[in-house]
Amino acid sequence: MGTIVNPAKLVAFCRNWRRILKSIVRYIQLARLRHWIKNVFVLAPLLFAGKFTDSRSIVDAALAFLAFGFAASAVYVLNDIRDAECDKKHPRKRNRPIASGAIGKTQALAYALALVLAAIIICFERCSWRVGYIVICYIALNVFYTFRGKDIQIVDAFCIACGFVLRVVGGAYAIEVEPTGWILVTTFFLSLFLGFGKRRNEILLLNADSAGHRRSLEGYQPWLLDNAIVSTGTVSIVSYALFTLDHDVIAKFGTDKLFLTIPFVAYGIYRYMHLLLKSSEGDPTEVVTSDKGLIVNGILWLIAAYIIIWLSGGQFR
Repeated sequence: MGTIVNPAKLVAFCRNWRRILKSIVRYIQLARLRHWIKNVFVLAPLLFAGKFTDSRSIVDAALAFLAFGFAASAVYVLNDIRDAECDKKHPRKRNRPIASGAIGKTQALAYALALVLAAIIICFERCSWRVGYIVICYIALNVFYTFRGKDIQIVDAFCIACGFVLRVVGGAYAIEVEPTGWILVTTFFLSLFLGFGKRRNEILLLNADSAGHRRSLEGYQPWLLDNAIVSTGTVSIVSYALFTLDHDVIAKFGTDKLFLTIPFVAYGIYRYMHLLLKSSEGDPTEVVTSDKGLIVNGILWLIAAYIIIWLSGGQFR
């Protein structure tokens, strides 16, 4: 005779699993995995060091990407803990797990510490001590940004930019190469460009409540941010152009045709600027992952760079 299932126990079991799954989803949301796209800067040295076809370098770069991902998620959790009250005033951020009360601050802090530990273990056990120190510097920089730097005008954008530079340096150390000065300069100003764009978005979106959401926004003016966006975007294009025309870079890749990728970089920056200035959306992750023009342009840039660096070598000469 078959066992009779108790309906009450079955319902209780399903409810428990439902609560567990909801909790897992909330912690995934808290980690902001979508924002891991920013860690593609960790993979940039693979392309510009000519190691994109080396399996060991790919694995090492992927591990560094994972370590920076965990570190970034830990920082996002700390940020949400610190800004929980301010986020409640934001039309979108108020739905975040901590601001909405779905996850308590104590549980979130334990989660952040676990993410930091995972990042450090990956670095020192699977990557190298140099990558480990860069990740620690990245975490320290962002802790300063979370609790102090984000409240200081200009300094907040510089902290964001330095974080992206550390990603590039960490990615280079992971595959045992030294990053070039031009790439670091380009990364820095491109990151400033994105950072100032995000601040402009926050001011326009929140209007009179912007200072209540983030203290540094009180000192920013839209005209200042517009000029900063234009200037940093321009410098990004120029520095990338100078990188492609550098004699050492030409000798390294065996081709002087890398300058052919400049139009893709220029289009990407001006496309983002166009989207930023015509609407209130300025979050880099949201814009880059939702605009078809930027996505297609990024793919075309990768294909062009791949063809020039590997398939063509110096044969165009």
